[in-house]
Formats: sequence, C-alpha cells, structure tokens
Amino acid sequence: MLHSLKAKFVLAFGTLIVVLFLALGAFLLDAKGKELSADIAQGAQSFARLSAGDLMEDYQLYLAPGNFVPFSREVSVLLRQNSDIASLSILTYTGVVLYDSAEEGTERYSGTVRTLTDAADLERVQSQAMSLLLSDGRIIFVKVDDEGIVSYVNFNEENITGPGAEDKIVNIIVPYNNAHAVQYEVSYAALAERLATARLQILVIGIAALVVTLMMSYMLSVSVTNPLKKLKQAALKLAGGDFTTRVSIHSKDELGLLGQTFNNMAADIQLSTQALVYQERVAKELELAAQIQTQLLPKDKYVLNKMDMAGGLIPATEVGGDAFDFIKASETRTLAYLGDVTGHGVAAGIVSSIANALIYAFRGDVDLFEMIKALNDVLRKKTLVNVFMTMALFLWDEETEVISYMNAGHPPILYYDAEKKKVAEIRIPGMALSMVDGVEKIVKKHDIKTKPNDVILTYSDGIPEAKDAKGEQYGMNRLKRIVQDAADDFYSADAIKNAVLSDVKQFMGTSEQLDDITIMVLKRKAV
Repeated sequence: MLHSLKAKFVLAFGTLIVVLFLALGAFLLDAKGKELSADIAQGAQSFARLSAGDLMEDYQLYLAPGNFVPFSREVSVLLRQNSDIASLSILTYTGVVLYDSAEEGTERYSGTVRTLTDAADLERVQSQAMSLLLSDGRIIFVKVDDEGIVSYVNFNEENITGPGAEDKIVNIIVPYNNAHAVQYEVSYAALAERLATARLQILVIGIAALVVTLMMSYMLSVSVTNPLKKLKQAALKLAGGDFTTRVSIHSKDELGLLGQTFNNMAADIQLSTQALVYQERVAKELELAAQIQTQLLPKDKYVLNKMDMAGGLIPATEVGGDAFDFIKASETRTLAYLGDVTGHGVAAGIVSSIANALIYAFRGDVDLFEMIKALNDVLRKKTLVNVFMTMALFLWDEETEVISYMNAGHPPILYYDAEKKKVAEIRIPGMALSMVDGVEKIVKKHDIKTKPNDVILTYSDGIPEAKDAKGEQYGMNRLKRIVQDAADDFYSADAIKNAVLSDVKQFMGTSEQLDDITIMVLKRKAV
C-alpha cells in the first residue's frame, strides 16, 4: 500500500512521535503530580497558619458559650475556602478534643471525653510552633521569623530538611496561646482525581495521534504529484508580495510535502506581517495604559501646613501593579495610601485603578474600617480569585497632629522618631485585600502622635526584594540605614524619597527590575 520510501519513513516517524509523546506525557504527569502535591502542602500550611486565629476567635465567641450551630456554620465556611483540608479539630493544651468537624457535622458531641492517645501528638499540641505529620511518620516543626522566612526543625529545634515533593502531609497542628491547638487533616483526594483524569486524557490523545499518523501515512502513499509549474508560479507571486498565495497539491508524497511546506511558509510570512502590525498596536495601547495610570498618581506636590508628603513609583513594566495617592478628605484631614497588587502588568494596573477610584469616592466622611471593608468587598467580587492587593492606609489630622495607620497585609512601615533619632518598624495585624471575606475584622488601627521632624515611610516589597547582579537582595537593613541617614540630616520628604530610590537603583546596577518599586514618605514639619 505504501508506494514510497518517504511514506514508510513518515509512518515510522509518526509512530515514534506518538511513543515519545506518551513517554513525555508520563514524565510530565509525574512532574505535575509532584508540583500539585507541593502546592497542596504549601497551601495547607498557609491556610492553617492564617486561619487558626480566626477559628479560635469563633470558638470563644460561639462554641465556648454553647452556641454550636453558628460555630458549625463558621467552620463550614472556613473549610470551603480550602478543599484540601478534610476536617479540623480543636484541642486543649492537655490533649482533650473540644471539637471535631468530622464527627460533629450537625450536632455537638456528647459522649465520653475524647483525648489524644499518642504522646507525639500531645508534644505537638504543647509546642510553640506549628507542626506537620508526614505520611512516612516524620514530624516536622515549622518556624517563621519576623521577616516571614520559614524554616523547618525537629522537636529539639535542630534545623532539618523540610517536606519534599514526594512527601505528603497527614495533618497540621497549630498551637494557640499556650492553651489550645487546632489540628487540620489534609486530603489528597483532589490530587488523585486530577492525575487519574490526566492519565486518561494522555492515553486518548496518544491513540488519536497514532490514528491520525496512520491515516496521513496512507494518504501520502497513494497520492499523485502536482506539476512543478504550480510551485514556480506560486513562488513568483509570493516574491511579488502576494502573501495569500497557496498551491493546491493533492499528492502526499515528497512533492506534496514540499507543497505543504511552501503553504506553511507563506502562511507564516503572512502571520509574521500581521504580528508586526499587531505588536505595534499593542505597544501603543500599553503606552496609553501607562499614561492613564500615570494620571492616577499625584501630579503636583501636596502641600499641608504641618505635614510634608512625597511619593515615587518606578514600574517594572509599562503598566505596574503599585499605586499611591494623597487625597484631601476635609479641610483638616488628608488620606494617603500605598497599594501593591500581586504581579504587574495591565491586569494589576486595572485592579490598582479600581482601588484608587474607591478610595477617592470615600474621601468625605472617612472611616478607615468602612473603607477597608468596601475595598475588600469590591475586589473580592470584581477581580480574579488569585489577585490580591496589600495596602498601607493613612489618615492625617492637622488639628490633632495624629496619623492613623491601617495595614492590609503590607510590609511594616518605618517610623523615624526625631527625639530618639532612631528608625523602627511598626508592625500591626492585617491581611491583603480580596483574600478573604471580613478582612475589616482582622486589620487593626494604629495611631501615631507625631512630633516635629518625625518621618513615616512605607514602600512596596519591590524595594527590599530588589537584587543586584549577584542575586543579593537590597534588604531591610540597607533601607533603614538610608532612611536614618536622610532623616538625621533633616531631609525633606521628597529628598528622603529620592535618596532611597537612588540608593536602590545604584544597588541594582544593571540587574533586571523584577517588581514595581514604590515609596511614600510622610514627614512632620518643624512648625
């Protein structure tokens, strides 16, 4: 049936391609399984670390006084936020089980007292650190330092290797206030289901590819050649600029393959020409988007009687995900904020523009908690689930000389005390906007009674995470040092901003800027 050696080669080569495809599919499936397993492990750890405090607050509010139904409802809402958590339980410091969602779905447990029987589990409950039980029986304790860096230790606090891609977490225990602990049972059922579906898809695609290859090989073997004149005439038209030229060659032998290659080449040339036009149009649209985003930033220096304000933004791409603004709320009060959306580019720029518009809309009767709530509600409903925004929000009152500060998952601000001549970090609880509902219940407000020459500085993580050519990060120590030096020399807010940005860019040298760099400086005037 195959009249050409080339056709036979195509058949053999096609079969080889299918085999390689299946082998590659198996390899990718294994890699994807490890990746998904690692994602589940990281996600479960983050979820446990972030939700334990809220769960215990709900316990004290509802279950401890005996209100089981509202507490059970809150637990159900919490578990729906992470499908990889199968159940959770609350335990006392001595190992008594106060609540188990696996057993108490519709009514509270009323049997005999439930206690932990495993001494290792009791040690985990009475520890100061979150701990993981792996499928191989190992217990790993998780420590997080002040800068959010995670390390893994054993019971004796000796550094050990953390869970790898092959390891699966059985459960997570998060101690709480030396009195309680929350235990999360981790499920990998979703991972198994997705891998099973992927295996079936790879098998079906492999069979389909084999069938198509055999059909093409058969068609090549029985086809007849087209005249070379068609190829010559088509080549002349293509050379003359007619990129729509195609040849109609029905044979599937060597000349037919040549004809198809010619058509593909003509199509590629046509697409390349269209792509150049499209690329130019996209470049202009990105330029316009960057101009629009620039218009959202303060255009002129914001002048107040007692406060000097300045800010600066260096986007990593044409359109950045960072934003800041100074907004007059009343004759004596001014809003100032710095926000950082996950990632950068057009999508992040749109989210930051939405936040800017919302804050501007709330500039009148300012209530920082209501503003945070509105921002979180809108971003939760109108943005993607994996898009978050951190924010440092300030309200300056000229009459009381007090700055009210609220942190929504943003890096800690730096505060220069002019009397002590020292820079310190101010950390208050907070969570990024659009991450969970009810974020206004998590954030706290911190008031700072300012003195002449006091300086408050906030920034995006693009500054401490900026890297030089060797891969070293700029870090908080360098940032504190440059702020200290500039504030000691009584720099203005604008001068402090320029000093920091100049120092960061000098540190980076020729290395690529990977994230937006944004800074905002508030300095109390010496009046």
